[in-house]
Amino acid sequence: MRFPFKVAVAGCLALLLSLAGGVASAAWRDEVQKLRIGVLAGGDSAYRVATLEPFRIYLQDRTGIPVEIVPAASYRALIDAQAAGDVDYAIYSATSYATAFAECDCVTAIGAPIAADGALGFHSILVATANGGIESLADARGKRVALAGPDSVAGRLIPVQAFAAEDIVPEDYFSTVVTKQDPEAALAALLAGEVDVAVGWSSLTGPARTGYNFGSLARMVADERLTMDQIEIVWRSRLIPFGPHAVRSDMPPELRVLLSRALVNMATLDPEALDAVDRAGFGGGGFATPDASLYTVVTDLVAPEDGVTQ
Repeated sequence: MRFPFKVAVAGCLALLLSLAGGVASAAWRDEVQKLRIGVLAGGDSAYRVATLEPFRIYLQDRTGIPVEIVPAASYRALIDAQAAGDVDYAIYSATSYATAFAECDCVTAIGAPIAADGALGFHSILVATANGGIESLADARGKRVALAGPDSVAGRLIPVQAFAAEDIVPEDYFSTVVTKQDPEAALAALLAGEVDVAVGWSSLTGPARTGYNFGSLARMVADERLTMDQIEIVWRSRLIPFGPHAVRSDMPPELRVLLSRALVNMATLDPEALDAVDRAGFGGGGFATPDASLYTVVTDLVAPEDGVTQ
C-alpha cells in the first residue's frame, strides 16, 4: 500500500516535532531534578510542612518531578534563599515579593491568589464618621488622623505613598497624626472620637452593609464593634494585591508555564490542595496568572535597601 507523498512528509514532520518536544522536555527535567518550594513557616516548621502536603503532592503529580517544601523562619530568610538559588519557587506576601524583586530582579510571579469573591486584593481606605462634614481627602486637611504602625502596608505605607504622590506630608497636612497598633485600632479611635479620620482596609467588594467581604471593616461589623451607617469612606487606594507565588526568573520556561497552569487549574482539579496552600488567606477563588503591573503598587513602595519585617 502506498501513502501519498504529502501525508508521508506531514507524518515525518509530526514525528520530528514530537521528538524535538520530547528532547526539550527531557532537557529541563535533567536540569531541574527537584522543585524546592520555600514557604514562611514561623516557629513550627514541621506543622507548616505537614499542612502543605496535599499541595506538594499536587505539584509533584502535575510536573512529574520530586517536590520538596523548604520552610523559612522569616520572609527575609525566604528572599535570601531564593536569591541564592536555594529554593526555586517561593510563596510570598506582596511586600516580600516586591523586596525580592527590587533586591535581585531574579523572581517572576506566576500565580496570583484570588479571594472567594473573585478579588485579586484589597484597598487601603480613609474613613470618617458619617455626617461629620468630611467627605473627601481635601476635607480632612487640618484634621486628626489615625494611622497604623510603621510596618503596616494598608494601614500606613500605601496611604502615605499615595498621599506623597499628591504632595501631601501627613505631619503637615493633618493637625495630628496618631499611631495605633493596627487598622482596627485606628478605626476604634475614630469611633471613640479620638480622631477625625482613620485608615483601614477593605475588599470593597460584596455587600456594603456587612463591611464588604473581608478586611478591617468586615471584621469589626462581624464582631458588632461597628455598623456601616456610622462611617463613610472618603478615600481609597489602588488595588493592593495578595502575595504571589513566584519562581526564579532563570527557571526553564516549560516548567514555569507548567507550574502556572497547575495553579490556575488547582481549584477545579484538586480543591484539597488549594485549601492546603491558601488556608491562611481569604481563599476559595484559586489562582490567576498575573500581569507584572498588578504588583506595581508594592514594587514602587519597596526600595532595595528596605527590609521586610512583616
